[in-house]
Amino acid sequence: MIFSRSLVREFIALAFAVSVVLLTIATTAVLIRLLAQAASGLLTPDAVIAFLGFSMLNYLPLVLSMTVYFAVLMTLIRCYKDSEMTVWASSGLGLRAWLRPVMYFAVPVALLVAALSFYLAPWAQRMSADYQRKLDTRDDVSAITPGIFYESRYADRVIFVDKLSADSSAVNNVFSQSLQNQKLGIIVAQQGIQRSDKEGQKFLVLTNGRRYEGTPGKADYKVIDFGSYSMRIEPRILAPYIPPAKALPTEALVENLSAQNASELHWRMSLPISVLLLACAAIPLSHTDPRSGKSWNLIIALLVFFIYYNFIN
Repeated sequence: MIFSRSLVREFIALAFAVSVVLLTIATTAVLIRLLAQAASGLLTPDAVIAFLGFSMLNYLPLVLSMTVYFAVLMTLIRCYKDSEMTVWASSGLGLRAWLRPVMYFAVPVALLVAALSFYLAPWAQRMSADYQRKLDTRDDVSAITPGIFYESRYADRVIFVDKLSADSSAVNNVFSQSLQNQKLGIIVAQQGIQRSDKEGQKFLVLTNGRRYEGTPGKADYKVIDFGSYSMRIEPRILAPYIPPAKALPTEALVENLSAQNASELHWRMSLPISVLLLACAAIPLSHTDPRSGKSWNLIIALLVFFIYYNFIN
């Protein structure tokens, strides 16, 4: 019992440190990608945190599997380097005796990974897809981010707004360029407000501005000053959504075992199993000569991990 308790405590302490490092790396990588999308106008700033949470739920099974693997590996390497393995071996504890404390530590994590891979990760995929569709159905005006040039989905109009008003009900310093019937139209206005008519159609009402209209390369431009100018906002209609296998509930995969669904089900099953297999594999991979370095063990262990995950992928 002393042997098992001491090892499990060390596994947990090291797993906490490893998981913090891995989660920090994964969170930073995902956050940089999402911030780049927000800066380009593909995401609204308030959607970054939501997509970050959905992405991390998908990464958690892999992070937890790596955490268990390296926690067991590094703990046993330290035991070899500090000659603790020799002491335990002289007490009659062979390598098979290490399976029990390793399983005490790995099985609860495997159950957590199973819950994540079978239920939470597919739910996060569905929520992320639903959120993305809500963003995709926004009209051009709703998708505009102040300070960024926005190209409409039909690639026939570019809109730029300088900033929001103090109460966020209007946009200030609006620039719009459109091409219709081979004529270029440029509008600059002091302010823009979104309004709806009685039929529910949306308009962007620009006030105190000027419109330039003409054919590029010719001098037949018209200049019109206006006090109010309305631009109709076209609603966006998306094609029917067909969820991928990654977003389907596990029950739906079992009911319809197509090739794609079967492979996704295999992937979800392989994640908790990999926690147990890698934890067991870390025991022989940790063997170290106390008089030599421990770098080779870590390099070989990394190769084993990436080869294994590439095969199940």
